[in-house]
Amino acid sequence: MIESMNLNTLGYDAIVIHYGEVTLKRGKRGVFERILMNNLKRAVGLPVKRLQGRYVIELTSETKLDEVLPKIGKVFGVVWYAPAIKTNSLEELEDRLAKMLEMEGLNRIKIETRRSDKRFPMTSLEVSKRIGKYLSSNLGLKIDLKNPEKRILIEITEDGIYASLQKLRGPGGLPIGSSGKVLGLFSGGVFSAIACWYMMKRGCMVDLLHVSDGEFFQTEGYTLLNKLLEYSLECKLYLVPSTPFIEFSREIQENLRRYAFKFYLLKLGEEVAKRGHCLGLVWGHSAILGIRKLEEFCVVTRMRSLPSYAPLLSIDESELIQRASSLGMQEQLHLTRMDQPIPSPRELEKIWRKSELNEAVRRSLESVEVFRLRRGGEVKRIWPKPGKGS
Repeated sequence: MIESMNLNTLGYDAIVIHYGEVTLKRGKRGVFERILMNNLKRAVGLPVKRLQGRYVIELTSETKLDEVLPKIGKVFGVVWYAPAIKTNSLEELEDRLAKMLEMEGLNRIKIETRRSDKRFPMTSLEVSKRIGKYLSSNLGLKIDLKNPEKRILIEITEDGIYASLQKLRGPGGLPIGSSGKVLGLFSGGVFSAIACWYMMKRGCMVDLLHVSDGEFFQTEGYTLLNKLLEYSLECKLYLVPSTPFIEFSREIQENLRRYAFKFYLLKLGEEVAKRGHCLGLVWGHSAILGIRKLEEFCVVTRMRSLPSYAPLLSIDESELIQRASSLGMQEQLHLTRMDQPIPSPRELEKIWRKSELNEAVRRSLESVEVFRLRRGGEVKRIWPKPGKGS
């Protein structure tokens, strides 16, 4: 959590950003690092410098830290980040740290030093001892390695010495764009939104397909979509009217209609995914809503021609509630459990043929609207193009 103190008054020069899982990708590490750097630039709108094992954003007097820091905290691939002062010598570092800590009113501190520039003439431990001794003698601070009020992190890099008083946690994962593109079957509810968020965390770009029975941009679903855009920055949204499915499903028994709709979503989603060059479909199935959700997912996706992903099947209720809260989606989260008989794959195929739902898919594809959405509320229709059915 970002502390309430006005961060700009502490005289920070930079923001130091660390990543983790990217470094495991050996042969593709350089590619992943470039993708992450570009994502950071797009997220914050500021230049980003790449150093050994970290990125740095240099600050000016005009930079509003309380606006920039939350944006960095929503960039996948970032493990932790911190506002920092930058100096070129230990003498300068001692002086500036003393001034900052005097404002903080602390009694006990701990100093941790990391030295990525091995040319520096002192070891990490020697630096920590020197800085600790200076702060202790000049401010009366106690060095407490077990229960400090504040941890001071010093990083000695090829670009200078950075010191941070506050480490902020990022979302981790892989940078968006490093793992291809998938199509999220977006119901407009929290479960499908969080499922898409988890795929973004694994590095996927996620386009969305929504079957709508009204004005989508006035619904709670659009509010949830904007929460996702805080992380992805932009996405492509395919809007399809529900009329074709309703028309062709009138004769289906009510207890079977929801399964027929999921089968329709599968076929419709695969056609849209192929057109959009997506590698698979993302479902919001969650086992916490019923003990038979996994069985339902397997039956519905049995006839798939593209991979189907359901990341929420492995998440328990407490984790889901916590994630919804952290993403600002808890108010729209409704846990309505349902366990009812599931039709067999043969029954679903029979319903499909008898109701001619393939024709519903065809008509839906003829009526699809495609929008480009960006963080901040920008909506642009890209299909049909102006003058074509508009």
